[in-house]
Amino acid sequence: MATRVTRRDFLKAAVLAPLAPALLSACRRAGSADEVNFYNWSDYIGKSTLPDFTKATGIAVNYDLFADEEEMFAKIRAGARGYDLIVVGDYLIPRFQILNLIEPVPPGALRNMGNLAARFRHPAYDPDETTVPYLWGTTGIAYNRKTLKRKPTSWRDLWDPRYKNRISMLDNVRDCLSVAMQLLGIPETTHAPADFAKVRALLLQQKPLVKMYSSSSYLNSLVAGEIDLAMTWSGDLFQAARDNPDLDYVLPKEGTYMWVDCLALVRGARHRANALRLIDYLLEPKVAAQNADFVRYATPNAAAAPFTDPVLRRDPRVYPPPRQMDALMMHHVLDPEQTETWNQIWADVKVS
Repeated sequence: MATRVTRRDFLKAAVLAPLAPALLSACRRAGSADEVNFYNWSDYIGKSTLPDFTKATGIAVNYDLFADEEEMFAKIRAGARGYDLIVVGDYLIPRFQILNLIEPVPPGALRNMGNLAARFRHPAYDPDETTVPYLWGTTGIAYNRKTLKRKPTSWRDLWDPRYKNRISMLDNVRDCLSVAMQLLGIPETTHAPADFAKVRALLLQQKPLVKMYSSSSYLNSLVAGEIDLAMTWSGDLFQAARDNPDLDYVLPKEGTYMWVDCLALVRGARHRANALRLIDYLLEPKVAAQNADFVRYATPNAAAAPFTDPVLRRDPRVYPPPRQMDALMMHHVLDPEQTETWNQIWADVKVS
């Protein structure tokens, strides 16, 4: 039986194709000062962004990909070396900082830092701005308008027995446990064993209904019509909708989370100056706009607004209106004890 190529595999190929000359050149010049090693999500950069950077600066980009941020964190924590620049989710930044795995962006090193919107400056997860916001989005529900008789409105729809084996959940501990906590009225700040027992029970109740826990291949299944409902990240759904226009996205009535992915310098980076040049390049208004338009996520770059696709900019699913925007939540930064408990619950759910 032939191996099925997932959508992320396809996107990965699409992104890497124009990078091939730069990657091959970098390999031939191993150890060259004119390169930078960048570790990012697999479908999270404009098609021409890095080749254009290389053309403008002469700096080759060695581009490595991950499909799960917790695995990325574990890899860096275990001692993976060679990366200069990584993309880190907001909730992970304090963990990287505590373990001294990333180093601060030097004050004044980026001439384009002022392009960021005020709400993304000095955030609670990184008040000293050791990292730089890259892209942001929301977590919501993807659904197939053609196969569903009614539009989902609640996280509860992902627990509806009518959709058994037609539901997908992200393979992500923070998102899945947070949603369960929302439905139970339990704050993310909890340390109470009784609260965690309820969260575990609710996720185990849902498990027989779930066709897959996936943060990548579920997109292919959505496009193919193999699932009808999926917990998803906003931009991923909009990418999938290019191939299946019947797909849509909704923010649940209980509320949901916004998240910010940031650019961070890896501690001991060999090409630190080049990494800073790449960050500054990504902060240029036209570059940020083109990047966001391609990946279909929102940019935190206020100066990029005049250059973004006006259709995308007006889409409330990508850029929620002010009232909805103000209602979006940010994930609580977990302490080590909470992190261990959350991870144990997720492991129990996955293996049960």
